[in-house]
This record gives sequence, C-alpha cells and structure tokens, in this order.
Amino acid sequence: MAEISTLIKKAPPTLKQLIYRIVPFDRRYGQTFVNTLDFLNNSSKWSKEELKNYQFEQFKLLVVHCYENVPYYNELFKTIGIKPIDFKNLEDMMKIPTLSKQQISENFEKLHARNLNKFKQYEVKTSGSTGEKLRFHITDDVYKKEAAFVLQAFHAHGATMYDKPSVWLRRFVPIDRNSKLQYYDHELRRLYMSAYHLNDFTISNYLAEFEKRQYHTLVAYPSSAYILALLCERNSLELPNIRKIHVSSEMLLPEWRKKIIDVFKIVPVAHYGAIEKVSFMYQTETSTNYFPRLEYGVNEFLKNDLGHYNIIATGFLNWNMPFIRYLTEDSVSKPQTINGQEVISEILGRTSDVLVAKDGSLLPGVNFYSWIDKKIEGVAMFRITQKSRSHVVFEFVRNTFYSTQTCEDIKRGLISRLGDLNFEIEEVSEISRHSNSGKIRCIINEIPT
Repeated sequence: MAEISTLIKKAPPTLKQLIYRIVPFDRRYGQTFVNTLDFLNNSSKWSKEELKNYQFEQFKLLVVHCYENVPYYNELFKTIGIKPIDFKNLEDMMKIPTLSKQQISENFEKLHARNLNKFKQYEVKTSGSTGEKLRFHITDDVYKKEAAFVLQAFHAHGATMYDKPSVWLRRFVPIDRNSKLQYYDHELRRLYMSAYHLNDFTISNYLAEFEKRQYHTLVAYPSSAYILALLCERNSLELPNIRKIHVSSEMLLPEWRKKIIDVFKIVPVAHYGAIEKVSFMYQTETSTNYFPRLEYGVNEFLKNDLGHYNIIATGFLNWNMPFIRYLTEDSVSKPQTINGQEVISEILGRTSDVLVAKDGSLLPGVNFYSWIDKKIEGVAMFRITQKSRSHVVFEFVRNTFYSTQTCEDIKRGLISRLGDLNFEIEEVSEISRHSNSGKIRCIINEIPT
C-alpha cells in the first residue's frame, strides 16, 4: 500500500489528479488507517463495559511491552517493586508514578522501545503553555491511527475530511505578505487559505474562492472561524457552500461559538487531541460536552489547587516512545457522568486574543505558537502584547539555544505576520501565569478588534 502511494506521488500531475478522484483516500493512506477506521466503526457500537474491558486489555499489553522493551519503565517497575502481572484492573494504574515533561527530557533515550528502533521515527517538538519545552519521537503508524480517530470526530457531526472538498483556514502560512493566500491540494481535496490575511479588503476574495468548488466543510482554528464570522457580518456577506464547521487546537470560547452560529447558522464542533498522542475527545452538534474516546487511551482527572482537574493520560497509539500516566498541561472542568458515560463540559486549554496587523487583518493567536515552537529555538517562554494598532511588545525568556540572532529572527517573524509595526522585543526573567488556570497567557490584545 505504501509503495502504491509513493508511485502515485511520482506520477504526472494530470494522471495523479485522476487517481485522486477515482481511488478513495482511505485506500491510498494505507492499511493501518483502514484497519483503525474499521475498528472504530465497530467499537462505536460497544457498551461502556465492553469499552472499559478493551481499555484494560490494551493497558495490560502496553505494560508488558514497556516492562520488556522500554528501559525507563523496566527500571521504574523494578525500583517500585511491581510487575505486569500485578495489574488486575485499571485502578491499579495508580501504582505507577506520573510522568512529567522534565522526566521525559531527562530519560529521553531510555523511553524508546528497543524492539522498535528499526522503524523510521519523527521528532515532535512543543513548548506548551508552561514554557517547558518537550521533544519526543513517534512513528508513521501513529499519525495514521490518529487520522482515523480525527475522521470519526468529523463524521460524528456530518463533517468531512477527504470524501468531499473542504476549506482549511489553518496549516498554511504564506512565505511573506505578498505571496498567494491559498493553494489547492488535489490529493486531499482541500483549499488551504491563509489565516493571516483576513480583513475587510480581502474577505470578498476569500469567499470568491469558496465558491469555486462545492466545499462542504470549513476546518479552522476557533479564532479563525470567529474572525471569518465577524468580517462576514460586518460586510453583510454570506458564507457560500459550507455546511459544517470543525475546529480544534485552541479553546472554542462561548462568545466565539455564539457569533459563528448567529452569522453562519452552523454549529461549530470541536475535538481535543494532545500533541503527545495520549488523549482524544470530541463534541457533537447536539452537545457542547466533550466525549473521551476510550479506545485512544486512559484519562485520569486529578483535582488541582485551582478547583480544576488536570488531565493525566496514558496513550495506546505510540508504542515507540510510550507515555504512561503523563501529566499534560491541560485541565478540565469537573467531569460529569451522563447516561453512564463520563463527559467533560469544558477543556481549559490554550486561548489567545486576536491580533490586528498593519493592514487591518485579524490574526488568530494560535498561529504564533507554531512559529515560535518550530522557528525560534532561543525562546523558552514568550508573551506578545498588542498595545495599539501600531505598537506590539514581545517579551521572552531565553533558553540555552539563545544567540545574538534570536532577536532578529523574532523581529523578522513578527513583521512577516503583522507588518512593519513598532516592535519592542524585551528579554525578561519570567512570564507571569494566570491566577486561575496556572497557564501563561501568551497572546494579549489591549485594543478592541
């Protein structure tokens, strides 16, 4: 299957586009994706008891794998005096200490499974909202398994990722502010458009692109969908073709959700997934609650000093570098049980203000995180504060990768996104945390948008 996909990518453009139209995506993405999707279609019909039994069976398999093949866990289990046979139920997970970002960094090599080192590994980096950087490895099968979970979350409210054309206001950043604002991916049938250039002057051009094909689903950051709704309302424009809206990667604030529904008459639906591949939850159109996918892993919710509940998660997907009882940076409101199923009413994840560029474009703050994580190695923690339409302050705490080039890289990135404004770049010793969530509010707009 992988060889066929490789051959397709090497085919001439016209032949390639024909194949993309004829051969369904799931048949091109490989057997791991197909098998996972088939499994989820079946497990979606299981009872709560069947799901819990499946969780425990997967957990036992993971523990045996870690004990036999992952040096960190082999040493840990021996130190605390437990063996895989000692786990009789999921509650016995508590015998294993939690895993922090710092422990992952300190035991990076020991967390790799010795029996899987022959597979190609991909490095993932993230700084997170606490500012502590993390890197880890996953293999290709993890991406394909997760894609099946994401597709199921889309299907839960009638949205689409592959079988019908969709518009994505995410994952695409023009090289500079003079580059094209969009490109069409024939393989995935997606129109990718910049989330950096939405303003009163460009909104008509965006909507004109939406009209060129029968696009069914809009996929966006919550803030991008909100910005689009603001501009359509302000300019008395309608959203053509789109039937469903799916969002992720930051909190869907109540006021954003209301504006999207009021303007587009479409209920935006979100899913939550940790970049560490340990937890997955999704909404439906009929409920704002998040439903954990028990087949993805085990979630524990530990009450913290702020009255929220920290997510401690054990993922089933990444056996190459497994995380058991991993301390995520996210927290949730108090879990509830509805019709025998545990649900989450609110995930207290990343949220940011909308920034205003020199040309009036409204920029979702979430885009700045990926820029810092991937492009600026010298920054451990940061905060961007827009003081006025022309004045922006960038505060940062340096890390060991800091160099004299770091500030120039920061300024260049800010200009490419916001235009040539008055930027103050300040090195500070720390970035204060929010008193309620304990997180760092990284993107702040002190002017009305």
